[in-house]
Amino acid sequence: MTTPCSSQHWRSPLLALLLIFLQDVSSFQLRTDLCRGSRHNKINKRHGSFMQLELQKSSIIKKCDITIPILYEDDTMLAICKPPHIPHHDDPQRGQLGILSLIRQQQQHPHSTFPYPHRLYGVHRLDQVTSGILLFAKDPTTANTLITKFRQREVVKYYFAISAKRPKKKKQGWVKGRMVMGRRGSYKLLNENGDTSLMNTNCDEGMVESNDKAESNDERGGYAVTRFYTAGLGNLELAYVPDRQYESKDNSSQYLTPKTAILFEPHTGKTHQLRVAAKAVGLPILGDVRYGGGQSIPPVRETIDKRQQSYLDNNISVWDRTYLHSSALHFQMNGGHNVTILSIPPFQHLFVPSATSVSNNGNIQTQNDVTGIFFSMMKKYCYCVPILDAMLDKKT
Repeated sequence: MTTPCSSQHWRSPLLALLLIFLQDVSSFQLRTDLCRGSRHNKINKRHGSFMQLELQKSSIIKKCDITIPILYEDDTMLAICKPPHIPHHDDPQRGQLGILSLIRQQQQHPHSTFPYPHRLYGVHRLDQVTSGILLFAKDPTTANTLITKFRQREVVKYYFAISAKRPKKKKQGWVKGRMVMGRRGSYKLLNENGDTSLMNTNCDEGMVESNDKAESNDERGGYAVTRFYTAGLGNLELAYVPDRQYESKDNSSQYLTPKTAILFEPHTGKTHQLRVAAKAVGLPILGDVRYGGGQSIPPVRETIDKRQQSYLDNNISVWDRTYLHSSALHFQMNGGHNVTILSIPPFQHLFVPSATSVSNNGNIQTQNDVTGIFFSMMKKYCYCVPILDAMLDKKT
């Protein structure tokens, strides 16, 4: 016969386990309630940053009804015209959506303006401040193929930029050097001796490093190669009078209006490569504050037309941006299919539209504006025939 004491002795381990289980359940429920509450009250410190990012994501989507144009699409890939100010990845600290997350949010919206409904795979990147051609794959196999082509330099790329300065020495040439991280996330160029800003601006082909040497340098890591060309913008009339309330105290505002167009042909794909190259040749990109380009002065409202005023009222980023645009891209897929994508730089709002010259058959021959300068520079310096053909189709 068991005594009460002995019965309690046998039941106590079971009771202890049951109490522990109930405590765990209660603790789990409490954590769950806290997590749910933090979505509205932000009281969960442990998960606060994540919840805050989720809240910021939803608020950003509500505030940014951004249209993302599709420039090219086939069965395996898709290219968009990326707007400026959008990072590639989500930025939790600033509460910014990356471009892929933004596309996914738009795909899920009942009134989506993005027509492709399925998953996309990133294959290369653009800096947050850069606009223009951004390519995605529709399946993992195509993504791996495209990533390989970018890494093996089988993709021809051209970028167009505007600087608020004029060339001091050479108007075209090469910028070569090792990219190294500087302060606060900025990069700089080093030559073989460790000096900053190695430049080779001699355009004589006999003086240019061979591809083999460039490859061997790149194998050591961080070596960047960029070719650049320039054209003056002095013949173009500004479409506005700069708002002088934004002038700086040191009178540096004289450099904050467009003066030079730059065409970049990157032969490598390093982070901030073109922005650093522009600074290295003394032509920092207009609006690129990080690398000395300064902020573009917004216009006085009384001096702009209704279309430009609508831009200014609805989206200040049209003016307040870094004037760097991914403009042309060409490569050949393994099956022999050529892919050529062209995107006109969206800088027309800076200048007064000029008259165009039209041929007898009605085709546009010349444009005396920033778009015309872009076409002229591409026609003069671009060696890629498919891109030139695409430009002809764009102009007709």
